[in-house]
Amino acid sequence: MNPRRVSTGGWAYAGLLLFIFVVYSNPGNWFDGMEDVGFAKIAAALSVVALGGSWLFYNRRLTIGGWAGAALISLFALVGFSALWSYWPRYTVDTFVDGLKYLAIFLLVANLIDGEARLRGVVRVLALASLIPAFGGIVSWSRGEHLVDGDRAGWIGIFGNPNDLAYHLVVGVALVLAAREAEPRRALRLAWLSALIPLGVAIMLTQSRGGMLASGVVLGLWVVSSLRRSGSSVAMKLAGLALTLGCVVYLAPGNPWSTRMESSRAYGEDVSARGRLDAWRTGLAIAADRPLTGVGAGAFMVAWPDYAPGDAGTVRSEHNTFIQLVGELGIPGLALFLISFVAGVMSAGRAARDPRLRPYARGVQCALAGFAVCSLSGGLAFSWPLYLLLGVALALKRMAPAPVEKSAAPPLALAGAQ
Repeated sequence: MNPRRVSTGGWAYAGLLLFIFVVYSNPGNWFDGMEDVGFAKIAAALSVVALGGSWLFYNRRLTIGGWAGAALISLFALVGFSALWSYWPRYTVDTFVDGLKYLAIFLLVANLIDGEARLRGVVRVLALASLIPAFGGIVSWSRGEHLVDGDRAGWIGIFGNPNDLAYHLVVGVALVLAAREAEPRRALRLAWLSALIPLGVAIMLTQSRGGMLASGVVLGLWVVSSLRRSGSSVAMKLAGLALTLGCVVYLAPGNPWSTRMESSRAYGEDVSARGRLDAWRTGLAIAADRPLTGVGAGAFMVAWPDYAPGDAGTVRSEHNTFIQLVGELGIPGLALFLISFVAGVMSAGRAARDPRLRPYARGVQCALAGFAVCSLSGGLAFSWPLYLLLGVALALKRMAPAPVEKSAAPPLALAGAQ
């Protein structure tokens, strides 16, 4: 193998890891006047240039990511073309241009993870990077900063919304569990397990009902998967610990779930849930009227007055990934998204059959399940964790050994045959 090709690919991989840390640390929001500095875009651009150089000069083979990649490319093409019929064409074009970065990151991950070492590195970096907004949210909450609704923890940049913060942390929980299982050293396994504490505390402080439910789903799936695989005593202990913590949190005075349920009520009605129902009904009305096109990427709120039911409240965002897609891009957009998502889940499932890849594959599957749960209450079709996870899933598929076909049974020898 050409050493320069390896070196160029190494620079691209380093750029990808840097990109992940920059996205999760939000350095542009640390100081005033730096918000417009695209640190993440710079890191991603360096990675893309290095990967392109490896392909151009050293004949590195690139992939679009199979069916999932083809579906995603088609999805983003549809995003761009939707400007032709959009309620707000200019914003749709901006959405398309901005959205290309998610596609680029998916392709980077799918192409750069070409071995177990890089797979382990990306999963560990994603798990560790998730601790940055977790500690950021905890510290901000303790100082009374970046709070939403008076007491819900948020942080800076893309983590300003408590629901978005919780979503990123849920993905972090799944990847921390994966990193722990893949770690052979006992001390480090314990260290990874302890990382769940700040993640869990931060999720509770966000008071995101979707985030708390999704984290429970992730933990539950992980425990069930562990029990089915080995029935190990460790899995039983984890299940007992999770159940105990759940009871302590729920039964404690002022627990986050009950607090959030009470704070979202007005005059006996859950205002937050009612607003989501209004958004969903509006999205379904759009789908019924424009099933093949939607109203254009990013134009959901602009189209609200024309499609919202008469008893709906004020204009809101989609509050559901699937409503977001069918409302803005029609049934074709939703179908393309589901193809790529299901392909990612199945790719991770196939890789989970290989003992070497199993911890990472299970982590990706659980993280995608967490995304799906969070998607029921938030529009997350264009978010960093999703495309990083899909890229890892497709890389896992390439690394997994091909299934061995059963050979046909040899014909029976005839008695007395020579």
